[in-house]
Amino acid sequence: MNPKTRDEKVVAEKVAEFKKRLDQLETMLADRGYACGADFTLADCALAPTMFFVTNLMPAFGVKPLDGHPKVAAWWGHVQGRPSVKKALGEQAEALAAMQRGGS
Repeated sequence: MNPKTRDEKVVAEKVAEFKKRLDQLETMLADRGYACGADFTLADCALAPTMFFVTNLMPAFGVKPLDGHPKVAAWWGHVQGRPSVKKALGEQAEALAAMQRGGS
């Protein structure tokens, strides 16, 4: 994460791969609210924690993951309203904050 010590070539390669995968996700997402359609499924449960890290960590690498990805952005906005997702994301936020403080 530290710009002073990271290998920018590796970062550029991984960011390019990430953007490719995000474009694929944009293509695959349904327009009906959730990852696989109108109903909240295990696909949403699996994707939500990943998107938490994507939206919180990728800006450090100059990536705004929701820009240019309206389906991903709409899904992310919608899924965060679920009580179970709110709970999980809150726990993730606490863990990330502790890690950033140097705690466990």
